[in-house]
Amino acid sequence: MCGILGITSREPVGEMELAFLAAGTRLMTHRGPDAEGLWHDTYAGLGHRRLAVIDLVTGSQPMSDATGRYVITFNGEIYNYREIRTELGKRGCTFRTNADTEVILNAYAVWNTGCLARLDGIFAFAIWDTRERSLLLARDHIGVKPLLYAADPSRCLFASELKPLLLHPSVRNETDPLALSDYLSLGYILAPKTILKGVSKLPPASFLLWKDGQSRVSRYWDMASAMNAPPFPVPTYARATDTIRGMLDNAVKRQLVSDVPVGTFLSGGIDSTTVTERMTRFYHDQVHTFSVGFKNSSYSELPFADRAATHLKTCHHVETIDPDLNTVLPSLAWFYDEPFSDTSALPTALLCRLASKQLKVVLSGDGGDECFAGYDTYVADKMRAIYTRLVPRFIHNHAILPLARELPASHRKVSLDYEMRQFCEHAYEPSEQAHYSWRLLFSEAEKKALLSPDIVRTIGDYTPFDVFRERFAEVPDAPFLNRAQYVDFKTWLADCMLVKVDRASMAFGLEVRVPLLAPELVSYALSLPPAYKLRGFRTKAILKHAVADRVPAEIIHRRKRGFNSPVAHWVNGLEPDQVSAGAPEMPGFTGIWNALLGEHSQHRADNGFKLWTLLLWSRWTSSVRVQPDRAPGTIA
Repeated sequence: MCGILGITSREPVGEMELAFLAAGTRLMTHRGPDAEGLWHDTYAGLGHRRLAVIDLVTGSQPMSDATGRYVITFNGEIYNYREIRTELGKRGCTFRTNADTEVILNAYAVWNTGCLARLDGIFAFAIWDTRERSLLLARDHIGVKPLLYAADPSRCLFASELKPLLLHPSVRNETDPLALSDYLSLGYILAPKTILKGVSKLPPASFLLWKDGQSRVSRYWDMASAMNAPPFPVPTYARATDTIRGMLDNAVKRQLVSDVPVGTFLSGGIDSTTVTERMTRFYHDQVHTFSVGFKNSSYSELPFADRAATHLKTCHHVETIDPDLNTVLPSLAWFYDEPFSDTSALPTALLCRLASKQLKVVLSGDGGDECFAGYDTYVADKMRAIYTRLVPRFIHNHAILPLARELPASHRKVSLDYEMRQFCEHAYEPSEQAHYSWRLLFSEAEKKALLSPDIVRTIGDYTPFDVFRERFAEVPDAPFLNRAQYVDFKTWLADCMLVKVDRASMAFGLEVRVPLLAPELVSYALSLPPAYKLRGFRTKAILKHAVADRVPAEIIHRRKRGFNSPVAHWVNGLEPDQVSAGAPEMPGFTGIWNALLGEHSQHRADNGFKLWTLLLWSRWTSSVRVQPDRAPGTIA
């Protein structure tokens, strides 16, 4: 993996633009600690920070093709680059390196944007056409690798992260109120928005063409097509199980391509254990696996990881973490780039730190929950449909809901009291709204109490559910479970889970690959009947059946625990002077913080997620927003 940056302009680039290019590229040293490259001509400049994984000797970037017409800066890996290289060779293309980067260049020269659908990998890249003075930006099918841009009639800036863009004077350090609304509701920001006005995220499976001040974003692949036109006839459960087994094997095998050693994350859950088990079959050496856990036993998965590692005979590396929030939070906020409050961000970063001490590349089990319906939210959707048929609304409103609100908060991981409150608060909402609400942090009313009147007026009638509604509408005829999975791919996975892993891994120069997000596997899993994935209330049914002879039964049948941090306990230990105010956007910050903390500390409510969200906002405003070019230090 790498960090990329660039600028194109309708006017000749000057010293200021070249200084921006150099400083912004240097700011992403953590993404590519092995080498730095800069290139420019009259109207464009490209920067690159390299993490060398394939072709360690001759794969430096930015790289031009043999004719000198096209120049690329590329972040990612193309797993099928050798096959594409062979096909291009038959068409007369010549190669000076063994890098997948040069394969992309030649593929673009031959097939133009048609090359994108042929690429099997995780990628974000920019290609400058020196003859046409046009720029192509492209991002992988699922959105594993990030690409942000700011385009106007004068210029187009792009980067792997937000911070380098803030170094250019044309990028205003001004909060987008709609993005702030997203953050308070969800803990992350929905694409294409970023926290800054004028800066956008390129959506997954999309490309942008910029020329003569005009920009156009197009999609080259759409997972919705598999759901709107599922396979017919529908495969039997047995045939679908066999197909998934084969797809899992192919995905893991393909993603082992590397000129450096590869390991895996191993949590002891079914997804990471499945990936690791397949790797032990295909990898030529003993597999190195990595796990972290907390001292708080209800939040630690280390015993399950140890059992999986013993069963698979891996070389297992373990760390028990007990971070000092005063030291960690400023760095966490800086490396995560935008306000981001997923509670697994910190343990993910510390897991990446552990793995980076041994390796440059690991496989992870990310995507299994979205592909095979592994989240409790899918169970809640199904329970809601039953509950609202059996329980009259009057009884719910006047008996069950008040009782749920009075349950004492245990502050345990995935506690029953917290889940009961969330379910009862939203059970009688329409199905799409309810699915959105299971993970909701601040309500619309609570946000209005936090935010300034100007921000509230600008937000107007917008809520983040507007985006969810649009995504649901893209797959109108699919069964509800499949629609919910699709929406989670487009929101939760792309804008939260994959962002988390990218920023955490790149903070330590570590590449994370995701076999369970191979596009053909995603399309197939999303098209399957709901009963194949959620049998009764048993999640991931078909995946569990597919790996029953590969993974220990105790791991297959264990309850999903997730990778959350004990934030409910952490926030109780914060001193008042450790929490800065919420900046001008949040004049109600201090009052809301104190009220939430009071309820929380008295166990009248579990406000850990809300408090953590406010805390990470305050850390972001005091680090990235104020000094984007100055890292507070590594995540220790």
